[in-house]
Amino acid sequence: MTTTIENLDQAESNAEASSVSRRGFLAFAGLGGATFAAVSALGNQYAFATPGNTAQGDVLVFVFNRGGMDGLNVVAPYRMPTYQALRPGIRVKPPEDFSGPNAGAGLPLDQGGAVANFALSGVFGLNPGMTALHQGPWANGHLAVVHAAGMPASESATRSHFESQRNWESGSASIGVTDGFLNRHLAAFNDRSGVAAVGRGSALQMMLRGNVPAFSMSSIASFGVRGFANNSRATTALASMYTSGGDLLSSTGAETLSVTSMVAGLPDPGPQNGATYGYDSLAQGLREAARLIRANVGLRAVVIDDGGWDTHTNMGAPEDPNSYFRRRTGEFSNALAAFYTDLGTQMDEVTLVTMSEFGRTINENSSGGTDHGRGTAMFVMGRNVNGGVYGDFPTSIADGPEGDLVVANDYRRIISEVLTKRMPGSDMATVFPRYSQQSVLGLLAA
Repeated sequence: MTTTIENLDQAESNAEASSVSRRGFLAFAGLGGATFAAVSALGNQYAFATPGNTAQGDVLVFVFNRGGMDGLNVVAPYRMPTYQALRPGIRVKPPEDFSGPNAGAGLPLDQGGAVANFALSGVFGLNPGMTALHQGPWANGHLAVVHAAGMPASESATRSHFESQRNWESGSASIGVTDGFLNRHLAAFNDRSGVAAVGRGSALQMMLRGNVPAFSMSSIASFGVRGFANNSRATTALASMYTSGGDLLSSTGAETLSVTSMVAGLPDPGPQNGATYGYDSLAQGLREAARLIRANVGLRAVVIDDGGWDTHTNMGAPEDPNSYFRRRTGEFSNALAAFYTDLGTQMDEVTLVTMSEFGRTINENSSGGTDHGRGTAMFVMGRNVNGGVYGDFPTSIADGPEGDLVVANDYRRIISEVLTKRMPGSDMATVFPRYSQQSVLGLLAA
């Protein structure tokens, strides 16, 4: 039941085909039919359990790096000769490439936390822009990395943004699967109270679409009835019009107004534990996620979009602090590290997972960038995480016929381990219908 109604003129045409949750962006017709008010998208919220109640499991936060994150320059196999040869201008360089201390060197993943459970320890380094993530969650053993992750080519080898994102979020390449894997997982808990699931983005993410109610928000501050001369009086009038005992539109309106009232009164104590967030979209989304988690509104899962990863041109040299890709990875790293610091010990019951629809070609192109590829890097962060580098990775990478990093680790293997260990209760065959369950990688404590 997912409808998006952004204004009264679009209401009928969007009622059946919208991509946003039916509770996410609802237009109310009223006051003689001449005006409407929109309940703004809850842009920075997600779907999680309530911290402090371990029986409900963790709050799950998913960050989707839209555009195809170049995992080879985020988590670089920077000591591999083939990587160095195929990326002469944009490669991340190991410390030994510099004659002295240099802030442009990659950040080694062979110290701090438990490192790789395969024979390539010391091969990898984070992009030099990612110092906050390296010095915080990684050094504390609370950050796991799985490289060469994606959907196996045997199921889908598409390099289309749209198709690949749909596949990742539905959990299957089958066009017959039309709801999201996370919504199917949440359905097992039959929890329709409070604010269980929230997504931030221009529309509700597909992974949250389905029968479980989910909200889309632009910000907590803007979540409410807008567009009237007196929004308070309009809210009262709308409450009298929309009742939970009416038809679908009426009950949806009543539910939305109820949640609006709940969210409007949330306190904002500000970031805790000395955390400092940037002003970019991801940082602000995670800041408000932390605020909702503390408010105990019944949150079980959150999805945040993080764009800017379609880097076909001018990525720049990683040792240059002003290069595009180093600045982009810096924002990403700073946002995750601030969230980790902000929640402190509450990260015992929060698990954050990052994902992207595909990686990039191994060989840099003539424009100083990379093109659509296959395998990419995923992160799992939380105080319940066994830090390190996990999964399979080729002992040598080569510019093959399609110039791709092979998918050696099915992304569903990572996510299913998170779901079963940190919020158990659903059937993975339902959550991921075309995935054959594999052994766990050991990313998480039970």
